[in-house]
Amino acid sequence: MTAADAAGTAPAAEMSRARAMYCIVVLTAAWSLNLLDRQLLAIVAEPIKIELGLSDTQLGLLTGPLFAVLYSLAALPIAWMADRWHRVRILAACAAGWSVLTGAAGFAGNFMQLAAARMSMSVAEAGCNPCAQSLIADYVPAERRGGALGVYAMGVPLGLAAAGFIGGPLADAYGWRVTFMIMGGVSAVVALLVLFTLPEPKRRVVAHVEGQTGEAGFRALLKKPAFRNLMLAGAWGSVASYGGLAWGIVFVARYFGWTPGQAGAVFATLGAATALIATWLGGRWGDVLAKKDARWLAWMPAIALVCVLPFGLVGAFAPVVLIVLFTSPSEAFLRSLTLAPGYALLQRMTPADARARAAAMQSITATLVGLGLGPLIVGMVSDALAPTFGAQSLRWGLAALLIPQALAAFHLWRCGRTVREDVIE
Repeated sequence: MTAADAAGTAPAAEMSRARAMYCIVVLTAAWSLNLLDRQLLAIVAEPIKIELGLSDTQLGLLTGPLFAVLYSLAALPIAWMADRWHRVRILAACAAGWSVLTGAAGFAGNFMQLAAARMSMSVAEAGCNPCAQSLIADYVPAERRGGALGVYAMGVPLGLAAAGFIGGPLADAYGWRVTFMIMGGVSAVVALLVLFTLPEPKRRVVAHVEGQTGEAGFRALLKKPAFRNLMLAGAWGSVASYGGLAWGIVFVARYFGWTPGQAGAVFATLGAATALIATWLGGRWGDVLAKKDARWLAWMPAIALVCVLPFGLVGAFAPVVLIVLFTSPSEAFLRSLTLAPGYALLQRMTPADARARAAAMQSITATLVGLGLGPLIVGMVSDALAPTFGAQSLRWGLAALLIPQALAAFHLWRCGRTVREDVIE
């Protein structure tokens, strides 16, 4: 145990439920803003494209690979530090960093300057999820962890939705540059809350599992079939999710004549309402089903992702926006059911002093593959098919995302086959 652990507060079991919930809410807010600042570029992509003269492929690079590569390179070293040192201080420093860099994006005058701000921001954002998941695993016991992580997972739809229903109208009213500056300032406030109000808990250790601590524990985790399939499912699922998120507002604006503010506000509100309900339900259902059979933590998300497929196909080729108003929130609901069970399953198979690195691996695979490829694939398919399908080519780019969606469901099913042998608590 490190000096940081020794200096921590009382064990998580001694923390009151009210205090633990406050900590989880603050971490959820940090996670929401992490995703909001990341997604904001996709919301204002069309006015940025017009002002800076960018192509769809360049937009795909900005929203995808240029962010994902450095994010992935930074995540594991930051998580390694979080498994040893003061997680609250690391998280606060990361939040302060991405808040400054989000604001800096508002000063970009060309593709290279925007790319530099985007890439720098990715390094700071890489520390959020590993630190937060590790802290939550120590704030609450295993039997309540699914529900706690369900609350934390609400940060995903909250952040992505807020990028639309806050960022979109701000961009319409004040322009995309001011929008970046304002949202960077909001993240700075949360960085201060993290630093000055969250305790650093002692780490929960599952003492009966031999050879599952330290570097040996992390290496043992990498060998588990359930862990590997969970990472692959997250990667493929993120290709579909990030691809749709990056181009969803552009899709509505391009084909149905809506402004980014209108599209962001309407679709973000619908998506947030359904996704928040689904994320909470996913955490609760996961806790209940896991008591009967831990395999349901993988199988329930697999079923949900299969159900996404028809909605994605219909939405991509919808002739009127009314259809998209139905298919888009339906996809958000089903995808959001998978978040809390995936987080809970990861923490249940991971030793206490490797949790931040496990969460980092989850973020790396989702970001490097999902964010790195999803938006770029849609943009490249759209550009490649433009000579054949003209203005309708973006529809085919979005339809291509159904393939990684199906692969994600397949790997979750395979994950469930070995879950009972691979969990440690």
